[in-house]
Amino acid sequence: MTRNAFESTPRETYKVFFMGNIMYVPHYRNSSVYVGPGYPRLNTNRFSERDLIELGAMAGKAHLWTRSEHGIVNDRTP
Repeated sequence: MTRNAFESTPRETYKVFFMGNIMYVPHYRNSSVYVGPGYPRLNTNRFSERDLIELGAMAGKAHLWTRSEHGIVNDRTP
């Protein structure tokens, strides 16, 4: 049996947020920045945990590919 890249990629459980049916996940370069579907091509919005809570998002957990903690995420490096 062969393993593909998807099966061997390290994963961890992370806090995610839900607003309605939309899940916001930690950015892969900086886990304190949350992004939604389509980021960065169709949706350039970035949120902090506090932003999402203030907007009424509900916290949850998801098993995601491993994220970094201190990468720069901005308009030049989305």
